[in-house]
Amino acid sequence: MNALEYRSVRKSFGKVEAVKPLDLEIPEGRIFGLLGPNGAGKTTLIRMTLGILLPDAGTVHVMGRPRERVAASALGYLPEERGLYVKMKVGELLRFFGRLRGLSAAESSRRATEGLKRLGLEKWEANRLDELSKGMQQKIQLLVAIQHRPKVAILDEPFSGLDPVNAELFMEVLDEAITQGTTVVLSTHQMEQVEKLCQSIALIHQGRVVLRGDVGEIRKQYGTRAVKVEFSDGADLSPEKFEDLSESTALLPNEARFFLRPEAHAGKVLKRLLEMGVKVSRFEEAQASMHDIFVKVVTGEDGHAN
Repeated sequence: MNALEYRSVRKSFGKVEAVKPLDLEIPEGRIFGLLGPNGAGKTTLIRMTLGILLPDAGTVHVMGRPRERVAASALGYLPEERGLYVKMKVGELLRFFGRLRGLSAAESSRRATEGLKRLGLEKWEANRLDELSKGMQQKIQLLVAIQHRPKVAILDEPFSGLDPVNAELFMEVLDEAITQGTTVVLSTHQMEQVEKLCQSIALIHQGRVVLRGDVGEIRKQYGTRAVKVEFSDGADLSPEKFEDLSESTALLPNEARFFLRPEAHAGKVLKRLLEMGVKVSRFEEAQASMHDIFVKVVTGEDGHAN
């Protein structure tokens, strides 16, 4: 069974078509990446899934049932813009949301205590939310989203602002949620998290699904046509200087990745770099990362945003 199904879903705001007729299936029992640049239509799709917005056309199904016939307890949500009652005490807030999602008083209390211990926050149960750091509040927001063990949990940028230790802890908790029967839909711009966590993804751009499938198969499809270059400070590797060799260029401080054109060879890129006087400290062909693929698909063949 699919956790979520979208059939010919469409949503407009005035003359702006935020989601064009869209079909998508999200399989049950895994972590699924819902990706896309800002303004792609992801948030609109999420809001239709949660019932905050109604589609202009098409249908949304949750666990095989029409969205309007699904109880609120079947879904969990961690929004990008955090929404906690900061004057409430931590334990009270978790029990409150547990009760809202259909848990008994005893069960909501048990799961609140269990969740706080798992995330190392048991000493803060009697503190108000506004007495916690942003990272701690992020942990509480995650517990609110998954403590009732929903069928589907939609997490929008859950790793934002987390240090590496807590990011790893979040990943462990998400894996545990999967074993407890929750399908996780992860909406994020952090491609390294996608590669670590997601078995499959859908990339949305301009209201359409432009790429979907198993992460491993997608990376295999794009093969080893990526070249990674590390170089010294001050080099100008503007994408237009490699348009005849590279379909797109991803630039980071002292590092660049090139997606080679079918007719191009990695050696030609190295030759161009040396002709430009770039001091190359490392040059290697590499399998395309999800970051590379994201940039390539979104920017298009000419290397400029659509």
